[in-house]
Amino acid sequence: MGYKEFYENVNSTSEKVKNLINDRKDTLIVSNSSCDGIVSASLLIRAIWKLGGKATARFVNKISQESIADLKSEDHEFYLFTELGTGLSELFNKFFSKEWIVLDHRKLSFAEIATDDNNAILNPWKYDIDGDNEVTSGGISYLLVKGIDKRFTNLSPLAIVSALGEYQDVGDKRSLIGLNNEILKDSEKNGLMQTDIDLLFSFNESLPIHESIANTSIPYLYGITSNSDKCLELMKNTNINLKKDGRWKTIADINQEEKFLIIESIKNHLSSQMNRNVENLENILIGYTYVLPTEEYGSHLYDARRFSELLNSCALSMKSGIGLSICLGERTESLEEAERDLQEFKNTSQKLVSKILKEKWRISDKGLFVFISADGIIEPDYVGYVGYLSRLLTSHYQFMNKVIIMKIVIDENYSKYFLSSDYDGDMNVEQMAKELSNTIDGITVTFSNADGQIIIPSAQEDTLMSIISKLIKKISK
Repeated sequence: MGYKEFYENVNSTSEKVKNLINDRKDTLIVSNSSCDGIVSASLLIRAIWKLGGKATARFVNKISQESIADLKSEDHEFYLFTELGTGLSELFNKFFSKEWIVLDHRKLSFAEIATDDNNAILNPWKYDIDGDNEVTSGGISYLLVKGIDKRFTNLSPLAIVSALGEYQDVGDKRSLIGLNNEILKDSEKNGLMQTDIDLLFSFNESLPIHESIANTSIPYLYGITSNSDKCLELMKNTNINLKKDGRWKTIADINQEEKFLIIESIKNHLSSQMNRNVENLENILIGYTYVLPTEEYGSHLYDARRFSELLNSCALSMKSGIGLSICLGERTESLEEAERDLQEFKNTSQKLVSKILKEKWRISDKGLFVFISADGIIEPDYVGYVGYLSRLLTSHYQFMNKVIIMKIVIDENYSKYFLSSDYDGDMNVEQMAKELSNTIDGITVTFSNADGQIIIPSAQEDTLMSIISKLIKKISK
C-alpha cells in the first residue's frame, strides 16, 4: 500500500462527492474547530457550492454518541466529517448507514481499516503515509476537490495554510514534505504561492525590524517576544542602520550579513537569560517562507503562517464561522474581527506564558520532559488554549525537543494533565497516552496528534509522574 492506492481512494471518494453534488443531496459537513478543520470545511463547501450542490458546515470541539444522535435527528441526506471521526466508524454505520465519509489525517486502528467495507474513510495512514507530517485533513480535502474538478487547484494555498497550522513544516529548513510538497507545487505552478528562505519573524515585509521580532510567537523568544522596547535595544547594539530616509527598515530591506547580526544579538541575549550558551539558533530562526501574492501585501493573510495563526485564533475563540468566511473570500468585517481577536488572544497568551516562566516554582525540568503547574491561571475546560500555550512553550529554546506536561487542578478529587511534544525523534504522545490508560485505574486519556489529555484522581498523581518518566525514557531510547 502506498501513494498509488491512496490516490485511487481519493479519486473514488471524489466521484462519490461529485454524485452528491449532481443529485443535490442535502449534505452536512461536520468539522473540527481548528485551523485544519476550518480549511477542510471551506474547501469542501466552496467546491460543492461552486458546482451547484447543497451543503452546510458546522464546527465542533468534540463528537460523541449523543452528538452523533443529534446530527441524525436533523435528517440530512449525507454527512461529511473532516478533521475528526477517526475511531467512530462503528457509530457512523449505526446512525448513518452508508451515508457518510470521514476525511482525516489522524492515526486509525487496524481494526477500523479492516472493517471499512464501504471505503468511507479517506485517511493517509491506511496507505502507510504519515498523516502527522505529510498531509493534513485540509490537504486531503484539497486533493478530493481537485479530483472533482481540476479548476479547484486555485484553492491549493488553503491546504498549505492548514499544513502550517498543524506544524507540518518538518523538513529541512522548515520545509513541507510528502503530499504537502506536491500540493505546494500546484500552488507555485499557478502563481498562488511564493517560497523563499529567510528569517522566520512575523510581518517580515511590513513591520520595523524590532517590531517584527517582538511580534514573533513561535519560536517563543524569552524576554523578546512581545517586548518591542527590548528588541529595539538589541537591534541598536548591532550597529545596523535601522532607518532609511526617515523610515524604519523591515527585515525585507536588509542584507544577509545584517540578518546574521540579528541572530547573533538574539543568541547573546538568550544565553545571558538562560545562563548557558545557545547554539544553532539559526536552525530555528531561518527557514522557508510561504507567501500568497494574491493577498494584500503585509496583511495577516499575505504570509501563510500568519494566515494559519489567524484561523487557529478563530477556532480557539469559538469563532470558527468567521474563519470559514475568510477562507470563502470575505475580506472586510470578518477579517477585521478576526484580526482584533487574534491580537487580544496573543496578548493574553504572552502574559500567561510570561507568568509561567517568571514563577520558577511552576516549572520542574526533568530532562526529557518538563512539568509545569498552571494552577490558578488557566481554566481546566479550556483545552484548546492549554494546547496553544503548550505549543508556545515547546517552541521556547529551553524546552525544545522535550515533552511538556502541564497540570491544572479540576477540584479536590481530580486533576487534568496536558501532554505536548516537539520531540525530534521517536516520541509518540499517543502511544504514551495509551500505555498510561492501560496502567492506571480511574484515568481518562484522550489524544489528538502530538497532544494528549489526562484526567486522573489526585491520589494517583505520583504514580502517573513515575510512569510518564519511565515511558519517556523507554520511548526515547
